[in-house]
Amino acid sequence: MRVLHAHWTALPTTGGVEAHCASVVRQLGALGVDAGLLSGTPDPDAGGYHPALAIGTTPTEAELADLVDRLAEADVAHLHNPQWHKPEVAAEVAGRLRGRDTRLVFDLHNIDADDAQWAFLAGLAPEYVVHSAFVAGEVAAHVPGVGTTVLPLALDRVDTDYRLPRPGAVTVLQPTRLTTWKGSDLTLRAVVTLLRRGVADLGFVHAGTRHLLWPSNIPRSLLDEVALWRARGSIEFTHYSPAQSWAAIAAADVVTHPTADRGAHGEPFSLAVAQAVICGKPVVASDSGNLPALLADYSAATLVPSGDQAALTEALASAVTDPAPATTVADRDLAGRLLTGFATAGARHLDFYKAITGGP
Repeated sequence: MRVLHAHWTALPTTGGVEAHCASVVRQLGALGVDAGLLSGTPDPDAGGYHPALAIGTTPTEAELADLVDRLAEADVAHLHNPQWHKPEVAAEVAGRLRGRDTRLVFDLHNIDADDAQWAFLAGLAPEYVVHSAFVAGEVAAHVPGVGTTVLPLALDRVDTDYRLPRPGAVTVLQPTRLTTWKGSDLTLRAVVTLLRRGVADLGFVHAGTRHLLWPSNIPRSLLDEVALWRARGSIEFTHYSPAQSWAAIAAADVVTHPTADRGAHGEPFSLAVAQAVICGKPVVASDSGNLPALLADYSAATLVPSGDQAALTEALASAVTDPAPATTVADRDLAGRLLTGFATAGARHLDFYKAITGGP
């Protein structure tokens, strides 16, 4: 079977979709599938570049035709986030592949409470692949009659010698990219507040500071104040690969993930929080999107209202000063389910592809 994934961006662009695409293609390859990845990221770490997928450009007719021809060579063409960035390209691909042997799959990761996007999705396909019950529920609420299939996200567990900076005896890690969408401004304000209070032994590390597609939108005044604490060694900015993320999260004492929330545009899954659960780390997160469901059975989780600066600050203060809770049987069961989902995502995708193509 030949499977070709396509997304607007790929690693090294920082993001969960990019990490998933690289991992699921690798897993499919290990299962004997002729699997590939196309993206609009020049010189990607995984897969190949195609100009029709590049963000901020208008593809020529030749580029569009070439993209369709490349996808038509596959038994399954799996396109991610068709409603974002260049929906006209997704619509052209759908129209031009109609009637060919290739089975076209559209995959929704990040969604938004945007009527135009939902209208586009309603007319694009009768069914979508999603990766959480949260996203499936939003699709059902906004475009009734459109079906969803929930498949696990892929992330390979790798042991590396990466060493997380340790700016304090107790290190809080935000493992997401540096942006207000991921609540970076909230966390930075909370940490600065706690450092001003003189909270002993606190150190903070923010990952995801390179290969950002969009500006962080963090106010300059806040970054200037953070720079003072960085100079003192209490706050570190760092960056690591998906493979190194396991060692980084395992080395942290507390993991925080205060994603902003605009209804449907809540955290769609969170690979990083799932990794923290697998590693048995205390988690302070917002009640955004899928996070309440993901953390519902995790005893070391503290959820705060999305966007609530005071609640996040106090939750981090408690997480830093209180002893880490003992891992429970339910915690271990949840970790096992999440790890199995990551490791078998390629196999689950392959089962889905066989079902829709009638393949062996």
